[in-house]
Amino acid sequence: MNQEKLNELKEKIGKLTELEKKQRDLYLRKLANGELQGPPVGYNSIDKPWLKYYTEEKLMEDAPLVSCYEYLYQNNKDYPNDIAIEYFGKKITYKELFENIDKAAQAYETIGVKKGDIVTICSITTPEIIYSFYALNKIGAISNMIDLRYTEKSIEKFLNEVKSKYCVILDLCYPKVKNIINNTHIEKVITVSPVDSAPKILKGISKMSDTIKGKKITIEDKKKYISWKDFIKQRKVVEIKSIPYVKNYPISIVHTGGTTGVPKGVLISNENINNVTIQTKNADVEAGRGFRFLNIMPPFIAYGIGLALNTPLTLGWYTIVIPKFDAKEFDKLLEKHKPNCIIGVPAYWESVMKSEKMKNADLSYVKTVLLGGDKIKPEFEKRLQSYLENHNCSSDVGKGYSMTEATAIATFSSKNANKLDSAGIPLSKTTVSVFEPGTEIELKPNEMGEIYIKSPTIMLEYYENPEETNKVKVKHADGYWIHSGDIGYVDNDGLVYPKDRIKRIIVRSGFKVFPSEIENLFMTHYAIESCAVVGIPDEIDVNAPIATIVLKEEYKGQETKIKEELLESFHNSVLPPYFEPVDFTFTDALPLTDIGKVDFKVLQKKLTK
Repeated sequence: MNQEKLNELKEKIGKLTELEKKQRDLYLRKLANGELQGPPVGYNSIDKPWLKYYTEEKLMEDAPLVSCYEYLYQNNKDYPNDIAIEYFGKKITYKELFENIDKAAQAYETIGVKKGDIVTICSITTPEIIYSFYALNKIGAISNMIDLRYTEKSIEKFLNEVKSKYCVILDLCYPKVKNIINNTHIEKVITVSPVDSAPKILKGISKMSDTIKGKKITIEDKKKYISWKDFIKQRKVVEIKSIPYVKNYPISIVHTGGTTGVPKGVLISNENINNVTIQTKNADVEAGRGFRFLNIMPPFIAYGIGLALNTPLTLGWYTIVIPKFDAKEFDKLLEKHKPNCIIGVPAYWESVMKSEKMKNADLSYVKTVLLGGDKIKPEFEKRLQSYLENHNCSSDVGKGYSMTEATAIATFSSKNANKLDSAGIPLSKTTVSVFEPGTEIELKPNEMGEIYIKSPTIMLEYYENPEETNKVKVKHADGYWIHSGDIGYVDNDGLVYPKDRIKRIIVRSGFKVFPSEIENLFMTHYAIESCAVVGIPDEIDVNAPIATIVLKEEYKGQETKIKEELLESFHNSVLPPYFEPVDFTFTDALPLTDIGKVDFKVLQKKLTK
């Protein structure tokens, strides 16, 4: 198609009526199939070849224009006796969920929280945090979710930058918070305990254990601090109505991981969260009401709040909440709860594949395995797929790709749209394409460039940080795109292949080295359990790659032999000579971030020293 015809097509799309705009996805799907305007034009943002994997019904379904709370309520009000949450064996129905949300909303209004206020939440996932998230949304307040593992100074910074007057903390955070609370705007702190909603017997065991171990927390300042139990008890019992729907109204602030700089507050809206849910619903997931979902994600990341907390509850899934997840205990959780769906990072499954308990386990109950949060190496994907098949699991290894700024969901793989090393296809309302880095020049399928995301899930902004917002959320001629900072490509079928963070690329004497390509090669070696490649300063090449290797237990002590074999495999590969590592180091374990990703910054710092 020539440029004149392309311009005509763009003009035609721009002049669609409101009814026709609703049908745009379907229109472009037909275009991608060559049914309209001739063959595809060769640019994924227009052709959208991935739409052929969706039914017309799924493409046409939009997220409702309501608050996050209202969407939850509308979908579940007719199923009051269905189980919404299981927590330490205690089952909470949807009727109880809505009652507890209303009690929390009444309590927040009683202490003075109003529409537009920002309430900071610093905790793991407990039912009280879930009630708070929806209660604040119902009355129009905004939850500022922060990681309880931050330092005192970081917590102080996050409280002050949003001028929170109210804060909810896990009681275990009290020793940190008490030292900085008078340096903030905070007027009232609500403390929650991991056992507040647990069965009575567990509460008793926990109190006894804390007494024996000397962990009992005593809060001195009774005026500023209030327990969750007393917070609910002192509420004024009045009818709480949901605030009217307002377009692009903010619901929550989550923070970036800080892997490329100082963590930033990502402001997300009702539309962002609701579109995570509707697109998950319309992905290739066979999940109806009562679908058992294991929530092991913390609430202070976009992945946790959008995909692990809100989506399962809104869709009527049976959500098993694990407040504190230990990857070493993953096998026990699977055996105990037998979930139908599990979302996690690759490191979690490594522990399962090593588990003696799971050696002959029947995993037929697992219907969906979704990995995200970290690059999935092809060799690991093949090993996990083989493991699942050998344990009667019908699910393919599901993969996804996104970033906090797109509410942690952009692509998803399925049986019909899955290729090794890909992250699947864009979701039904999402466009993913590749551009010359930092420009609006779109590249063609299979060309390497910077991955951009256009979706109703992309953030409103970095909270009160327009300069940084404009670097990442960039307005193009056809709307806003997230510039991901990732290098990769999209193939002719629309499958997305992220390769590396641009900042991970090693520039060696002017040549670009992609660490993931080296890692993928070495992971095919029989003795390698995991591998990470980073760049270090080099007198000759300025920067040069160095490989850090973790050997499988039975091969430890054979480092010299394995290093020689790795070099031989490199020389026999198609990788260019300047990709060759200048050195190899061997270690028992790679450093990981708090959510299980390889911490390349820590590794690089260690190796540079």
